Order: sequence, then C-alpha cells, then structure tokens
Amino acid sequence: MQQLTINVPDNKIAFFMDLAKNLGFTIESNIKENILSDRQIELVNEARKQIEENPESYLDWEEARKKLKVE
Repeated sequence: MQQLTINVPDNKIAFFMDLAKNLGFTIESNIKENILSDRQIELVNEARKQIEENPESYLDWEEARKKLKVE
C-alpha cells in the first residue's frame, strides 16, 4: 500500500473526507476542528478591535482582579 499526503483547504475538508470515504480510501486523520463557530470567532475579533481602538475603556487584569470580590 502507498501513502499520499495532500493539503486540503479548510472549507473543502468535509467534502474531501466524504469523497475519499465513498471511494474506499483509508484515511488517517489528525484534523482539528475549530472549537469556536464562525460567529464566535467574529465576535472575538470585534472585541479585539474595540480593545485596540479604545484601550482606556478596559481594565487590565491586575486592576480587575483587585476589584473582584471572591467569597
């Protein structure tokens, strides 16, 4: 048996995996799926942009930690 390594674009991986399976190929996969959805990634990027544009409106971790009341 021969081995072949290929690079598949992220947006085509599901199609390719289905195709390979239907053709009877054996696939050894170390694919890591996104933990976050596309919408969640978009929200994180928006928050990062807001922090970059207006950093004075946010507390750094040490200041925020001092203000937290831990029971």
